[in-house]
Amino acid sequence: MEMTDDEKIPERKEMDERYQWDLSPMYGDMNQVEREMDELSSEIPGLSSFRGTLKDAERIAEAIRTTDDMSRRLEKIFTYAHLMHDSDLRRQDFQMLHKKAVNLLTRFESESSFMVPEILQLPMDELRRLRDSKTLRFARVQMREIIRRKEHFLSPEEERLLAMADDALETPSRTFTMLNDADITLPRVKDEAGNEIELSHSRYGVLMRSRNRDVRKNAFSALYSFYGSHINTFASLLEGELRKRRFLSRARNYDSCLEASLDADEVTTDVYTSLISAVRSHLPSMYRYLDTRRRGLKIDKVHMYDIHAPLVPEFERKITYREAWRIVREALEPLGNEVASVLDKAESSGWIDVYENRGKRSGAYSSGCYDSPPYILLNYEGRLDDIFTLAHELGHSIHTYLANRNQPHITADYRIFVAEVASTVNENLLLSHLSDKWTSKDERAHLTEHHIDSFAGTVFRQTMFARFEKEVSEMVERDEPLTAEGLSGTYMELIREHFGPSVHADDEISMEWARIPHFYYNFYVYKYATGFSAASAITSAILGGDLDVDDYLGMLKAGGSEPPLELLRRVNIDLTEPSTLNRGLVLFDGLVNDLDGML
Repeated sequence: MEMTDDEKIPERKEMDERYQWDLSPMYGDMNQVEREMDELSSEIPGLSSFRGTLKDAERIAEAIRTTDDMSRRLEKIFTYAHLMHDSDLRRQDFQMLHKKAVNLLTRFESESSFMVPEILQLPMDELRRLRDSKTLRFARVQMREIIRRKEHFLSPEEERLLAMADDALETPSRTFTMLNDADITLPRVKDEAGNEIELSHSRYGVLMRSRNRDVRKNAFSALYSFYGSHINTFASLLEGELRKRRFLSRARNYDSCLEASLDADEVTTDVYTSLISAVRSHLPSMYRYLDTRRRGLKIDKVHMYDIHAPLVPEFERKITYREAWRIVREALEPLGNEVASVLDKAESSGWIDVYENRGKRSGAYSSGCYDSPPYILLNYEGRLDDIFTLAHELGHSIHTYLANRNQPHITADYRIFVAEVASTVNENLLLSHLSDKWTSKDERAHLTEHHIDSFAGTVFRQTMFARFEKEVSEMVERDEPLTAEGLSGTYMELIREHFGPSVHADDEISMEWARIPHFYYNFYVYKYATGFSAASAITSAILGGDLDVDDYLGMLKAGGSEPPLELLRRVNIDLTEPSTLNRGLVLFDGLVNDLDGML
């Protein structure tokens, strides 16, 4: 827990290049990507030649191939630009490159926006005939999607206006990221050794796991003192994001923002509401866990800064990145040689940006495109959680790599609804592996605690986030004004319900909504919970021999060639059935019993 880093976060130029991603497979330098942008910029106006001609299969096929080629090149440009941007959000040249890429993408979407509405002017019988024609077989998924969402497409002129507005409508999200990750200077606090250190998002997570309660409390207070001093700005940004969604959902003839978001994945709103209902019915299990935590920590009341404090204080292990890589590599061996070869590429080819540097985007993600490796951003600190984060992001990258290598570009990109499955399968395999290797009483208790925390964080916490997002969206849809006080009050009510009587809901936690980037991702958070439930069932089936690994990998390789719920049915997962969610929640009950007995 001691942070001996000269009391400051290092600059990127001070970092070892071996632990930074290598973007040269995409472009040699920024000049090369600028030239590609100029070439594409000169080609985009040519899309107008298709206007008024999309009446037969051959011409429609030509238009789809042309836009797919441009889209593929744009994805490569944008991937490079946003990875450069996220490596140091303060760099003006990186910001400029990223903005140019966004502008180019907006131009492309604006100039091509007439195509789908023009195709939809054809009679429905003709659309179905075109969908099934040999000429458009390569675009059958796209034609099916166009027909399915026919009532939500507008006229060519209206679609062009929406596309032109896209960049401006992203302002709340972009501004939140710049404020939250680039412009803020968090207070200085003391670590366990008494060193005064600069607080950051990554270090906050470390300090919340300190054995010293004063360290946790002081870090908690320091972090929220910043958010409290900017709370009205964050409220305005979130309101801007929600009003953007309301505008777009109404423009596209949806009944709600939630329906508009879920329809993109072909998921109905009952999947969302069923998740909320299932989790609420199992909140007593969460209360039992938090009371076990209270007794394990020997305190009268659990405060919000105690939620992640270690219950097994004598268990202490700082894990180097190289050791973490070896552990994850071994844990994923049940997935076979094909996955092992992907991991070899990830390790040797500069896919991963490992450590925190000043100005680097917080958190972790996997991001790439059809013509790049699936890169991974980490902010590795050496905690057990960081090993699981590595496994998680590698799951995304494996999924992307296999889909890109087995699908044409037009069907490679998978829907977000299934994106969290492979990542969580990896986490579960890692947990199983460590359970076999770490056999002492303290180690097993530590792993059980981690499993419960993962479950609580991914299913219970993310479902609470999903409730908050739904409730504040509905407030905007009712034309109710959003204020910092109102947002914090709504959030605090959910905190009290989800954490129960053993937890003291400190006033500061009411502002937590202000620091959650996923509230700008348009109803993303519920997918963590559904993905966790699906992944738990898949992992058990793989390890129990009830699911062939090739069938699982086949689902990943299918990319976006099938609707997400159909892809999951390939591996016997039906998320429209409440029993799928309830099985995982019953498992949580058992884990709490195990931990209580160990302690």
